[in-house]
Amino acid sequence: MQRSAALTVMQILPALNMGGVERGTVEFARYLKQQGHRAIVVSGGGYQVQALENTGVEHIQLPVGKKSPLTFRYVPTLRKIFKQYNVDIVHARSRLPAWLCYFALRKKPRPPYFVTTLHGLHSVSRYSSVMARGDAVVAVSKTAADYLQQNFKKHLKTQPQVIYRGVDFKVFKFGYQADKQWVAALEARHPALKNSQKVLLPGRLTAVKGFENIMPWLGQSGANQYLLVTADSNQTDYTKRLFESLKQAGLSEKVIWIGPQQRMADLYAYVDLTLSINRKPESFGRTVLESLTVGTPVVGLNHGGVGEILTALFPSGLVPVGDDDRLIRWIKAMLLKPAVMASQTQFSNQQQFQQTVALYQQLLAQKS
Repeated sequence: MQRSAALTVMQILPALNMGGVERGTVEFARYLKQQGHRAIVVSGGGYQVQALENTGVEHIQLPVGKKSPLTFRYVPTLRKIFKQYNVDIVHARSRLPAWLCYFALRKKPRPPYFVTTLHGLHSVSRYSSVMARGDAVVAVSKTAADYLQQNFKKHLKTQPQVIYRGVDFKVFKFGYQADKQWVAALEARHPALKNSQKVLLPGRLTAVKGFENIMPWLGQSGANQYLLVTADSNQTDYTKRLFESLKQAGLSEKVIWIGPQQRMADLYAYVDLTLSINRKPESFGRTVLESLTVGTPVVGLNHGGVGEILTALFPSGLVPVGDDDRLIRWIKAMLLKPAVMASQTQFSNQQQFQQTVALYQQLLAQKS
């Protein structure tokens, strides 16, 4: 069957709010649009919808991330949408939306083809197995591919294809300098940051973030050294408990709670060092890549996707898992003598997106 070069690609995920998966979905949809394809995103909504639609990408709002048996009533709705929009590729990036698509497509001839991307190392269960049930399965790292092979091999139709996530070099420029007005506004809120050394722990602050591993460093840090976290102290039960623990330890003034941030390139460029110290291995570790791309060194634990990125780009920042003493020494050393950084071209959005579209085209070249 002959098909036109232009594709209709529908990405589906729970919502379009804060997060690397969400941002990556928006970036890829924009790329598809720019390349002449039809890009559609299905989600429960969020603050990034407006920016998405401003670039001409279509958004369909459905509560596909609501964890309730009632959510499965949208399976027939999705089936109608696939037909109405003549969708070639349905690309699911989260488990519940993936199950909805799986059932919507289960008895249908192809296309549309069903693609999944494993973004996280989920608990091993039947619920998680849906991420291995696509016509094609993308793994964002070798770590993610190994996870799929070890736990869900029986569900895989083909080998997972490793397509590393990338960054937008127009946003995360090597040697980028933080915007002066942005810096002035941040330092106006937190005057202690002026003329100080800053260590960043980016991303959502949860119990697996490994914050406790750097408590000893906080106790030993210099008077002008601070830890920045992209969270608010009263954001969750965990952050509330953490704030109290810091207070009891006399370390509350060493941690600057700057809240969730949109302008991450400015933040990476502003700080002296970024940390990635999750207790559990991550599938990729986007914050590590973004920081290194800007030119800010990273100290991270040598496991999961973070270990893969640091091994490829900045092995000097690797710390063995469980070696808290070396972690503290490495942080001190990096602040005492900043590393000489080099630009990276290995992990780019352009390469990631081209590989993903090539995968779509391989699927469509098959007989339906």
